[in-house]
Amino acid sequence: MKKTFILATALLLAALLPPSLPAWAGHDMGSMAMGGDSKTIMLESVHQDGVMAMVHLYDISESMAKQGQKDTHHMMVMFTDMKDNKPIIEGSVALKVAGPDGVKGEPLKLMLMGDGFGANIALSSPGPYTLEVGTKLADAKKRVFSFTYEKK
Repeated sequence: MKKTFILATALLLAALLPPSLPAWAGHDMGSMAMGGDSKTIMLESVHQDGVMAMVHLYDISESMAKQGQKDTHHMMVMFTDMKDNKPIIEGSVALKVAGPDGVKGEPLKLMLMGDGFGANIALSSPGPYTLEVGTKLADAKKRVFSFTYEKK
Protein backbone atom coordinates (compact mmCIF):
# COMPACT_ATOMS: atom_id res chain seq x y z
CA MET A 1 0.00 0.00 0.00
CA LYS A 2 2.86 2.36 0.88
CA LYS A 3 4.55 1.73 -2.50
CA THR A 4 1.26 2.42 -4.28
CA PHE A 5 0.87 5.72 -2.42
CA ILE A 6 4.46 6.76 -3.21
CA LEU A 7 4.01 5.77 -6.86
CA ALA A 8 0.70 7.63 -7.18
CA THR A 9 2.17 10.74 -5.56
CA ALA A 10 5.23 10.68 -7.83
CA LEU A 11 3.09 10.18 -10.93
CA LEU A 12 0.83 13.04 -9.93
CA LEU A 13 3.81 15.35 -9.43
CA ALA A 14 5.30 14.27 -12.75
CA ALA A 15 1.99 14.89 -14.49
CA LEU A 16 1.81 18.41 -13.10
CA LEU A 17 5.16 19.41 -14.60
CA PRO A 18 5.07 20.92 -18.09
CA PRO A 19 6.60 18.48 -20.60
CA SER A 20 9.44 20.89 -21.41
CA LEU A 21 10.46 21.42 -17.77
CA PRO A 22 12.16 18.18 -16.74
CA ALA A 23 15.73 17.78 -17.95
CA TRP A 24 14.93 14.18 -18.79
CA ALA A 25 11.99 14.97 -21.09
CA GLY A 26 12.39 13.14 -24.38
CA HIS A 27 14.99 10.72 -23.04
CA ASP A 28 14.53 7.04 -22.21
CA MET A 29 14.60 6.61 -18.45
CA GLY A 30 15.35 2.90 -18.98
CA SER A 31 16.37 1.85 -15.49
CA MET A 32 15.50 4.88 -13.38
CA ALA A 33 14.44 3.67 -9.96
CA MET A 34 11.71 5.29 -7.94
CA GLY A 35 11.58 5.42 -4.17
CA GLY A 36 14.83 3.48 -3.82
CA ASP A 37 13.26 0.41 -5.43
CA SER A 38 15.74 -0.73 -8.09
CA LYS A 39 13.08 -3.02 -9.57
CA THR A 40 10.86 -0.14 -10.75
CA ILE A 41 11.48 1.00 -14.33
CA MET A 42 10.01 4.23 -15.69
CA LEU A 43 9.74 4.48 -19.45
CA GLU A 44 9.64 7.70 -21.46
CA SER A 45 6.27 9.50 -21.52
CA VAL A 46 4.43 9.67 -24.83
CA HIS A 47 2.05 12.51 -25.79
CA GLN A 48 -0.73 12.17 -28.35
CA ASP A 49 -3.88 14.19 -29.06
CA GLY A 50 -3.86 15.96 -25.69
CA VAL A 51 -3.14 12.82 -23.66
CA MET A 52 0.11 11.90 -21.92
CA ALA A 53 0.80 8.20 -21.32
CA MET A 54 3.40 7.06 -18.80
CA VAL A 55 4.50 3.43 -18.30
CA HIS A 56 6.11 1.85 -15.26
CA LEU A 57 7.41 -1.68 -15.23
CA TYR A 58 7.89 -3.55 -11.96
CA ASP A 59 10.20 -6.56 -11.91
CA ILE A 60 8.15 -9.33 -10.30
CA SER A 61 10.16 -12.24 -11.72
CA GLU A 62 11.36 -13.60 -8.38
CA SER A 63 7.97 -13.71 -6.71
CA MET A 64 6.26 -15.11 -9.81
CA ALA A 65 8.92 -17.80 -10.28
CA LYS A 66 8.30 -18.96 -6.69
CA GLN A 67 4.65 -19.43 -7.69
CA GLY A 68 5.56 -21.27 -10.90
CA GLN A 69 4.44 -18.35 -13.11
CA LYS A 70 6.23 -17.15 -16.27
CA ASP A 71 5.37 -13.43 -15.90
CA THR A 72 8.40 -11.26 -15.19
CA HIS A 73 6.98 -7.73 -14.98
CA HIS A 74 3.88 -5.89 -13.88
CA MET A 75 3.14 -3.09 -16.31
CA MET A 76 1.17 0.00 -15.31
CA VAL A 77 0.18 2.74 -17.74
CA MET A 78 -1.33 6.00 -16.57
CA PHE A 79 -3.01 8.56 -18.80
CA THR A 80 -3.23 12.28 -18.06
CA ASP A 81 -5.43 14.86 -19.78
CA MET A 82 -2.91 17.52 -20.84
CA LYS A 83 -5.53 20.31 -20.58
CA ASP A 84 -6.30 19.90 -16.89
CA ASN A 85 -3.58 17.47 -15.69
CA LYS A 86 -6.23 15.06 -14.38
CA PRO A 87 -5.87 11.30 -14.69
CA ILE A 88 -7.99 9.57 -17.31
CA ILE A 89 -9.48 6.39 -15.87
CA GLU A 90 -12.39 5.74 -18.22
CA GLY A 91 -12.10 3.72 -21.38
CA SER A 92 -10.55 0.53 -22.64
CA VAL A 93 -6.85 -0.22 -22.92
CA ALA A 94 -5.00 -3.16 -24.50
CA LEU A 95 -1.34 -4.08 -24.88
CA LYS A 96 0.62 -5.85 -27.62
CA VAL A 97 4.23 -6.77 -26.85
CA ALA A 98 6.83 -7.34 -29.56
CA GLY A 99 9.87 -9.15 -28.20
CA PRO A 100 13.50 -9.16 -29.31
CA ASP A 101 12.56 -11.58 -32.09
CA GLY A 102 10.18 -8.94 -33.53
CA VAL A 103 7.11 -11.15 -33.11
CA LYS A 104 4.11 -9.23 -31.82
CA GLY A 105 1.95 -11.07 -29.29
CA GLU A 106 -1.82 -11.19 -29.01
CA PRO A 107 -3.57 -8.17 -27.46
CA LEU A 108 -3.91 -8.28 -23.69
CA LYS A 109 -6.67 -6.25 -22.06
CA LEU A 110 -5.35 -4.07 -19.23
CA MET A 111 -7.42 -3.73 -16.08
CA LEU A 112 -8.19 -0.48 -14.27
CA MET A 113 -6.07 -0.31 -11.11
CA GLY A 114 -6.40 2.95 -9.18
CA ASP A 115 -5.42 5.79 -11.53
CA GLY A 116 -3.95 3.52 -14.18
CA PHE A 117 -4.34 0.32 -16.15
CA GLY A 118 -2.16 -2.75 -15.64
CA ALA A 119 -1.36 -6.40 -16.21
CA ASN A 120 1.41 -8.91 -15.62
CA ILE A 121 3.52 -9.66 -18.69
CA ALA A 122 6.50 -11.87 -19.59
CA LEU A 123 9.63 -10.10 -20.82
CA SER A 124 11.85 -13.17 -20.54
CA SER A 125 14.68 -12.76 -23.06
CA PRO A 126 17.30 -10.01 -23.11
CA GLY A 127 16.93 -7.47 -25.88
CA PRO A 128 14.60 -4.73 -27.10
CA TYR A 129 10.85 -4.84 -26.50
CA THR A 130 8.13 -2.69 -28.01
CA LEU A 131 5.06 -2.14 -25.84
CA GLU A 132 2.17 -0.97 -28.01
CA VAL A 133 -0.71 0.39 -25.93
CA GLY A 134 -3.98 0.79 -27.81
CA THR A 135 -6.70 2.90 -26.21
CA LYS A 136 -10.21 4.12 -26.60
CA LEU A 137 -10.49 6.50 -23.66
CA ALA A 138 -13.41 8.59 -22.37
CA ASP A 139 -13.31 10.92 -25.41
CA ALA A 140 -13.88 7.87 -27.69
CA LYS A 141 -10.75 8.65 -29.79
CA LYS A 142 -8.58 5.68 -30.65
CA ARG A 143 -4.91 6.16 -29.87
CA VAL A 144 -1.84 3.95 -29.97
CA PHE A 145 1.10 4.76 -27.70
CA SER A 146 4.39 3.00 -28.39
CA PHE A 147 7.07 2.46 -25.74
CA THR A 148 10.44 0.73 -25.92
CA TYR A 149 12.32 -1.12 -23.23
CA GLU A 150 15.73 -2.78 -23.44
CA LYS A 151 16.05 -5.77 -21.11
CA LYS A 152 19.66 -6.33 -20.15
